[in-house]
Amino acid sequence: MFEQSCFGHLLGIEDLKWTSPIVHGLLLRKADPKTVSQLNGIKFIVGKKVIQFTAHQFCIVTGLRFGNLPFIPIPTNENCSLKRKYFANDKTVNLLELEKAFLECDDVDDVFKLGFVYFAVFVLLGSEKHVHIDMRYLKLAEDLEDFGNYPWGAVCYAKTNASLLRALCADYQRVKVSTKTAKTKKSGKKPTTTATGRPREYHLKGFPYALQIWAYEVFPTLAALHLVVHEENAYIPRLLHWRSNSSPRFYELMSQVFENREVDVQLLRPSVMDKQQPYWTWGDSADDSEELVDLVGDDAEQQTGTSASVEEKEKDIDETANLPSSSKGTVASRELRTLKCDFQRTKDELAKVSLSN
Repeated sequence: MFEQSCFGHLLGIEDLKWTSPIVHGLLLRKADPKTVSQLNGIKFIVGKKVIQFTAHQFCIVTGLRFGNLPFIPIPTNENCSLKRKYFANDKTVNLLELEKAFLECDDVDDVFKLGFVYFAVFVLLGSEKHVHIDMRYLKLAEDLEDFGNYPWGAVCYAKTNASLLRALCADYQRVKVSTKTAKTKKSGKKPTTTATGRPREYHLKGFPYALQIWAYEVFPTLAALHLVVHEENAYIPRLLHWRSNSSPRFYELMSQVFENREVDVQLLRPSVMDKQQPYWTWGDSADDSEELVDLVGDDAEQQTGTSASVEEKEKDIDETANLPSSSKGTVASRELRTLKCDFQRTKDELAKVSLSN
């Protein structure tokens, strides 16, 4: 039953290891929102290109449906049988309580409905188990057809995009910078910050696997370095095209891909097969406005949101089990003016070439 659902294709994922160095290396090249607008999707500066991770590309990668979010009233015990049967009079329910209800349930239909909600909240939205779930999802699960037609891609992308935007930004760090960075003799615990005063870790919500697969599609170098394997198959979406069971070295990724000024960058566009899928709802020309933007001179380095050296970043990764963090980037207004001048200069030069031709 789950295989035939809107999430069933995700069961086809095989040998796909979560590769934090790739995601972290990409986030280190995140464009600073002070200088590069993030309205059409989070943007990264790699090589001499500004590339963006948009909702369209998230849809191509995950195969999750997009669309307008319908209005769903907050359910009560009287109008929601799942809430009444398994959660008594509790006003809120967290994932641990939902998991317990799922494991103890002996009603076949309810097991499926509770499992649907659990999968959506835990896997696609990346919620922690102590966090309260949106009770409207329980009401939605009572009608499995409505649940399957719900735009989970839009909800998942919004959660993922917001988390990626916050990652590496000092304003949103969960771990406060401490004045003491050495281990305490009594507890033996590691300090909450690195030697440079930056938080040791950050947490990504939503479905960051999509960003990892997007990186495979956008950077052919990852396959050329034998870090991933692309399988030519007819499976849709792109999440099912890739295999990876090893974790690359961070310094290799930075030198060969993310800090390589000449790295090849390709734009991910929907294929004819992609556009024929029920989850693609934008028509044939939805991706025409998404183009690679070239940067001139050294601005690609200046416009990123971080400033730590590769050696420093590598050291941070070696000393923590989770994704390391980075300090908040600082870009002065003078650098923004320089970028604008370079863009204008390039535009004028192209105009002269056009006239001469």
